[in-house]
Amino acid sequence: MAILFVRGVNDLNRVEISPRKDGKFDFVIDGSCNVMSHLGFDKGMAASVILFGNKVKQPGFQLPETPALIFNQISDPDSHRGALERCVHLCTQIAAPVINRPERIQATTRDRVSERLQGIPGVVMPRAIRCQPRSPEEVFAQAESASLKFPLIVRLAGVHGGKSSVLVRGREDLAMLDVYPFDGSSFYLTEFVDYQSSDGLYRKIRIVVVDGKPLFRHLLMDSQWMIHAASLDFMDTRPELFREEERAFAAFETELVPRIQPAIEAIAERLGLEYFGIDCNINEQGEMLIFEANANMNVFFNTRSRSTKVIGIIREQLRRFIELRAGMR
Repeated sequence: MAILFVRGVNDLNRVEISPRKDGKFDFVIDGSCNVMSHLGFDKGMAASVILFGNKVKQPGFQLPETPALIFNQISDPDSHRGALERCVHLCTQIAAPVINRPERIQATTRDRVSERLQGIPGVVMPRAIRCQPRSPEEVFAQAESASLKFPLIVRLAGVHGGKSSVLVRGREDLAMLDVYPFDGSSFYLTEFVDYQSSDGLYRKIRIVVVDGKPLFRHLLMDSQWMIHAASLDFMDTRPELFREEERAFAAFETELVPRIQPAIEAIAERLGLEYFGIDCNINEQGEMLIFEANANMNVFFNTRSRSTKVIGIIREQLRRFIELRAGMR
């Protein structure tokens, strides 16, 4: 066994079940970058373990041999605190190099990433804080105490895909916060920087970083500020936007990477991660407006055939890097 891949159960100790076409079920573990299943390693080259969350006894396991490399796939520091703590202990006990050390993943909460990426030339990193407001009024009080500037994006910690995000422009939007459960849940408040292009659209590029090398994943466009996978439905109504994405992919390595490489290297150094993603907008001057930077991004899940080539490039780059770190090349 050359490579040990680690996943973790969330702090609620819940695992989803996904039905398969053959009538059987797969377990779906969230909060994981889940690269192992996409890289094609055989059982002799790789194995996996699952670490449990808080307040649950960890089932014992015994490794047949010391792995040459540990790849920590646990990637959500908000929802997987217990599993990450257990992963810290695991990596301490095993004398092997680690990709995405768990203690570094623990430091990728939105507020801490915001702090770490301030002041990088060519990077705009909006300020963000984590808080536990007990009412809509307390959201404003927390923002004012931290000297955050409106508009603000308000979201629940550990919830992804824009499902809990609200753009609050000022006190006139106080009622918008009534959708939240002010029950001690943690929130992120992030300063919003308008990134609307001159044609009225918003653009978000996802960059995957493997050992400091930036790789193109996708360019999404929409008529509204919150861009997620659903923006593909908007792009379906504008075929020219997919052609723009194709041009961006074709020009990425030769035109964009030379402009952003110093910023990418600085981000990678400050995060201390070997594998992660960056969602951002890049303006005509090559300046990166960072929306998020962490290892908890969907990279290999593919719903569109046009993404197959792009994903294949990322897969080969990551596999090659893992094999090098494991001494298999």
